[in-house]
Amino acid sequence: MKFLLVSILTLSSLIAKSQEVRSYPMDESSLLWEITGPNMSSKSYLFGTMHLIEKEFFYFPKKLKKIVSKSDQLVMELEGLPNQTEAMSMVMLKEGSFFDYFNEQQIDSILVWAKQKFSMEEPAFRAGFSKMKPFVIVQMATQIQFMGKTESYELTLDEIAVANEIEIIGLETVAQQMSFFDDLTDDQQTEMVMSGIRDEEEAVNLIRDMQEVYSEQNVDDLYQMVQEKGGVMADEQAKFLDNRNANWIPKIIELVENKDTFIAVGAGHLGGPNGVIRLLEKEGYTLKPVKI
Repeated sequence: MKFLLVSILTLSSLIAKSQEVRSYPMDESSLLWEITGPNMSSKSYLFGTMHLIEKEFFYFPKKLKKIVSKSDQLVMELEGLPNQTEAMSMVMLKEGSFFDYFNEQQIDSILVWAKQKFSMEEPAFRAGFSKMKPFVIVQMATQIQFMGKTESYELTLDEIAVANEIEIIGLETVAQQMSFFDDLTDDQQTEMVMSGIRDEEEAVNLIRDMQEVYSEQNVDDLYQMVQEKGGVMADEQAKFLDNRNANWIPKIIELVENKDTFIAVGAGHLGGPNGVIRLLEKEGYTLKPVKI
């Protein structure tokens, strides 16, 4: 009877521990988290990146490089960048035209903006962009705004992995990521472009503010900022964040089981009630912030 009682208490303790999830918002601030837990024979790490980041906010200390270099596998959102042919096929409309998404007044606004932003007259813009998906225009404008001023965590991590012959694994394919935009309604895609034009300065300031929060390494604050000011992507939070996080968890659990794994995904995926940190905690894993 005593043995049975001890077993029950031990089991209850394990169950309680497996359900221990940190409160929201959390007190800790870190971009790097050590993962330990059931069935793990080695140590793994979770790191939050920022896909668009200016050089002054890019932070990649020697300690971080050392941890990556000693890993058996590097896991990112994508296994690598698509080749140019594949990339073009993903951003081109299969039917219809870019201009089908807009009324005449909106098209006039876009053409004026394109002349200012890209120095393109109407014939050249129509010829170059009529078959492009709407979101591409916004992405290109942002890239131009920050051209020459940015660094890349993904490219840096890729270079370290290649140099150390570390296997690179993707949690998603390019096609899957593109589908998140393709699944938006026509009205949402229209609004994404028009708000990008209408509130361009505000969008640039938002990116700057997000970089500031990122530099403070507070992933819950960053998540909250995306939720409050992310526009269409915030409206479709389940599609762009929550569902993807949930889909990654079984893959991450399998990957960390037997190998030293370094996982690097956008920092917006780490924080929040349904972020990767808390989802792993719900599965019984312990995540400890690591100072870098």
